[in-house]
Amino acid sequence: MGRISLIVVAGVALFLGGIWATGLWHDLFKKDLPTINRSGEVVVRDLQDLGPDLYHADPFKDIPGATRPAVDQIVFPGVMVPTETEEVSSLVNGRVLFIGEQVDDSAVLVAGSSAFLAEPYYFASVYAGRDTFVKFYRRIYEGETISQRQMLGMIEPAEALGDVLGKIAKIAATKSEHEATVHGELEGLERFRTAEILFRDKKISREEYGSAALTYYKLQAEQRGKYQSVLMAEYEKDQADIKLNMHEIRAVLPYAHSTIKAIVKQRGYAVKQGDPVLIVQNLEKLQAEAQIEEQYFTRLPKYETATIEPTILEAPLNEFPGHALDVTSVAVAKDMSIVSGSEDRTVCVWTPKQLAPVRKMEHDDAVRVVACTPKDAKKNICLVGCANGSIYLWDLDGEGTEPIKLIKPEQAHGSDASITSLAFSPDGTQFASGASDGTIIMWTTEGGELHYKFEPKTGVAKTHEDTVTSLTFTPQCRLISAGRDKTLRVWVLKEKGAAADGKAILYREGNVPSLGVSQDGNWMLFDRGRTLQLLSVKTRTLKHTINMPANSTPFDTLALFSPNGSLILTSGTGEGRLQLWRKPEGDARGFEVRQLATRERLPVTSAAFSPDGTFAVSASGQKIYRWAIPTLKEVSEHRVEKVRMTLKSHALDSSTRMSRIGFEVINEFSARYPNGRFEAGRPVTIVIELPD
Repeated sequence: MGRISLIVVAGVALFLGGIWATGLWHDLFKKDLPTINRSGEVVVRDLQDLGPDLYHADPFKDIPGATRPAVDQIVFPGVMVPTETEEVSSLVNGRVLFIGEQVDDSAVLVAGSSAFLAEPYYFASVYAGRDTFVKFYRRIYEGETISQRQMLGMIEPAEALGDVLGKIAKIAATKSEHEATVHGELEGLERFRTAEILFRDKKISREEYGSAALTYYKLQAEQRGKYQSVLMAEYEKDQADIKLNMHEIRAVLPYAHSTIKAIVKQRGYAVKQGDPVLIVQNLEKLQAEAQIEEQYFTRLPKYETATIEPTILEAPLNEFPGHALDVTSVAVAKDMSIVSGSEDRTVCVWTPKQLAPVRKMEHDDAVRVVACTPKDAKKNICLVGCANGSIYLWDLDGEGTEPIKLIKPEQAHGSDASITSLAFSPDGTQFASGASDGTIIMWTTEGGELHYKFEPKTGVAKTHEDTVTSLTFTPQCRLISAGRDKTLRVWVLKEKGAAADGKAILYREGNVPSLGVSQDGNWMLFDRGRTLQLLSVKTRTLKHTINMPANSTPFDTLALFSPNGSLILTSGTGEGRLQLWRKPEGDARGFEVRQLATRERLPVTSAAFSPDGTFAVSASGQKIYRWAIPTLKEVSEHRVEKVRMTLKSHALDSSTRMSRIGFEVINEFSARYPNGRFEAGRPVTIVIELPD
């Protein structure tokens, strides 16, 4: 018996050895492993029976990765802090009459008081003895940008105003008295000259002549005295004006641009001389301050510089409210119209010129996903996937109420599978659908005919084990799919079927179901929680990463490339915000260029770029939003480089083991940034190049 067992074991060993020697071991037991050629490209086998490429395949491009080590720069969050602040105090005792800028009295006379009786204008009354004066003013608020010496408010000026009125009356009285003395002097001069002639002709006595001369000199002195009285009255009026002007509240910072940080005393508050009424900050010079870990602080040279990346928050260009239930998916058609699908079973078509949809298409169940033909496609078609598994094809150039094709659930993924993802091929002749059961099907756009289903036997990997969350075609005849099974898969597309291009990319740690692929097919995104990885589609290797700032939530929902591949749109900052990133290039890191924020702050459910990349759309709740995309020039000028360090505090916080550093920035004011490119209190990102 033992001899028989020995013979069997030896036979099995010889059999396995033969398999290993002939290479059949790999084919029989390791079919799920990819083959990598010398250039690092994944080699797909078992394609002989699948025919030619599904469409013309472009070659992959070589993508160089970053060459510098990651430790030669540190990136950390900071905040813009004003370096110069002024307490605008009251120069007199009294009550705050108003906080604002007074309207010039001449403007009130020209336009009439009724023009200043609505917001943002208000009025306040001043009772000065018998007279009542109305002061019209434009109200000023915290955070408002102001200019040098601009009026910011007024303290009740009744007493000072009454004093000015008294001085005006005194000037009028002294001028009248002076005018009388001028006439008296002229009359005395005339009489003096007459007396002088009569005295020369010996017609009057010397005593009479002397009396006339004395009278003239007395009147002349009296006129001069009254003239000085007029000057004194005018001087007293000037002093009264100064005291009246002291009731005006003005900032004295010698800068053209400042902002009101706080209003300490509002209208009606009593103040004493020297009490602060407002706090004003200089906007022309700000300092980017941050805390830095002790181990990095010791490596900073004495005169370090940094790159400052401002956080720019932008509102949408348009808001489109029109769906009865939440919007689940958005897309932009080749004619730049916006398409949205909703839980209310409708798909709406929008244009920026109208708040109401220009077209509404009804469906038999909740819409889960929409997709539009690319810009190079011959037809303008919209795909709609529904929760019950049906797929609709709509002609966006038509106006009919019926689709050009309805693919029923039993003809597609089955009645138990919802359609969760749709995508067109680059030429628009094919489209793929993914479902909640993890299956993928290829279709012919013309007629909506089934081309083939993705089968495990046609490749070296299985289809997804959970919902297919995104599909993207590439010019290299690849389809990249992401699934809820935390995998990313690449498929080679042939005429008779699809084969998995190597093993699935595993261990996704994030929650980004919609992962983008660059339009040139060279890049794909892979989520790892707070990190977004940029992988080469050709080699499946990591080339770059984008790190979410420490004070933000992880990436979530979506990460999409712009049409030219230079920008990446993500969600995950919380409060329903989108982030727009500059894609990393070579040794240059990726950085945030915009944050796109809505008023409602609802989670983002979907987003898409326009085919020309000039705008993006997103959906939150029941609304669709359209966003401006910055130009390449605006992106290139976003960062401020080589900013000099102006603060390097050696005081170490014992609880956090952190030290303070700061970099002074000269603010930029322009038509695009009327309030300054940097704002006090606004977060920034600070990048410091560390010495070797």
